Amino acid sequence: MLWLFLLAAVCSLGLAAQSPQTGAFRGTVVDEEGKPLVGATVLFNRLDYEFERQVQTDEQGRFFHGGFHPGPYRITLLRDGQVVWTTQAHMPGNGVVHEFTVDLKQLKEEAEQRARLDPELERRRDAEREREARAEELRRHYGLATRYLQEDRAQDAIEEFRAALELEPNNPTTHSLLGLAYGEAGRLEEAIASCRRALELEPHEAAHYNNLGTILIRTGQVQEGVRHIEQAARLDADRAATYHFNLGAALLNAGRARDAAGHFRQALRSDPTFAAAHFFLGVALVRSAPRASGAEPARAAPGTVEAFQRYLQLAPDGPYAEKAREYLKELGARPQEAPARVSSARDDH
Repeated sequence: MLWLFLLAAVCSLGLAAQSPQTGAFRGTVVDEEGKPLVGATVLFNRLDYEFERQVQTDEQGRFFHGGFHPGPYRITLLRDGQVVWTTQAHMPGNGVVHEFTVDLKQLKEEAEQRARLDPELERRRDAEREREARAEELRRHYGLATRYLQEDRAQDAIEEFRAALELEPNNPTTHSLLGLAYGEAGRLEEAIASCRRALELEPHEAAHYNNLGTILIRTGQVQEGVRHIEQAARLDADRAATYHFNLGAALLNAGRARDAAGHFRQALRSDPTFAAAHFFLGVALVRSAPRASGAEPARAAPGTVEAFQRYLQLAPDGPYAEKAREYLKELGARPQEAPARVSSARDDH
């Protein structure tokens, strides 16, 4: 009768026969109060064909079932006929025992935590969506403003930059570009105010000094304008040639040809292939040279012919090529042009 007793004990634990080619599932279930969940049903279903086994949890909330062949399974826990937990597992067989701990108390706490976090997560998502929409609107305003500046529509560009500032009031780049747009529109006092605001917000950005300096020279504040553009060149050595060129151009437009020539030379010391700087150096030297009297031909300042010749060597098809040839003709010199354009030359500004 001993074997009958042992068989009954095995059946009461829900054990199933297990060969070396099969595996088993074993686990422990704890309820929401942290106590063993007794009498719950654990279902085992194959996912690739119809197959189902089940077992109940014992007084310690434990379950065990063996004899499972290799393959994919879904394990489901039911309490009073209601699903309270489920998972999937692959059984490799070969005597493997998959173990699970199902803590309904911990699962409940995690669900409550997620419920508390959901409103905060939604708030963050809303904020992120708002930031993305604002960034897209900023890009749209910048794109339009840049296009309008290229099309000489300064007033339209001003409106777009001002709209961008409503979205991001303390963006120094926007203030600086708005200053340029005001300058193009001839609204110089507003241009100066915008560029000064850009510098307040970003005091170490060379481009803001350059923009402000250029506009100051246009309003007759030459000394302060020169100081600002020279500061730009000191802050950004890689663009020093451009800043000195800009300063030379501003001084040339202000009728300060001799001073302009000095800054064109500065630009060329930084970048000897800056073709436009050679051309405008020649222009500045022409304008600063003593004027001839009577029928005497104009006397070229030293370096004038060389400046125009060098421009034509660097940019024989550049935007100032025809004008350079005219200057050389007036100076009694013959153009000496390179047979092909030097690819590294800069003929823009």
